[in-house]
Amino acid sequence: MKMLLIILFLSTLILIGCSASTGSRYETKEETKTETNEEVNQITDEDFDITPYKTEVDIEAPPISTDKLPSDVWYGYQNSTSEYEKQIIGTADGFRVQVVSTDDIDEANRVRSEIYEKISRKEVYVVFEPPFYKVNVGDFTIKNDANDLKFKLNQLGYTEAKVVQETVNLFE
Repeated sequence: MKMLLIILFLSTLILIGCSASTGSRYETKEETKTETNEEVNQITDEDFDITPYKTEVDIEAPPISTDKLPSDVWYGYQNSTSEYEKQIIGTADGFRVQVVSTDDIDEANRVRSEIYEKISRKEVYVVFEPPFYKVNVGDFTIKNDANDLKFKLNQLGYTEAKVVQETVNLFE
């Protein structure tokens, strides 16, 4: 029994001795807080003038590019005659280049305007075949001519362009 009391006493003494003192723990944190506040005050009290170290950065503005290409950029491609000089004399089976097929009419009209400005051909059509609006370019009776225009449109960034068979207008 004596042994049990000694073990109980020693274990109690060990538990009490190993416990943390709350007072000393909080006192050290308050002391470090005041030390850091003093350090911050010392840093902000200094007068530092940055103006001698400022550097001026000259950035040249990029050149303004228009989406209109010069007329001679496509060597070997003939420009079609003016839209005003052409008269439709009939229709025939032929080929057109389909640039985009979308269900958004605003997107179709935007693409039509871009193509109208970028290329010399003025035969750009927006055709509605439910539920899609298709932007088609050109009136060709020879498939190789349509393939040439498809290549040109691919080079301009219209990678989904493809040649489609349709009824085309014949001009005078």
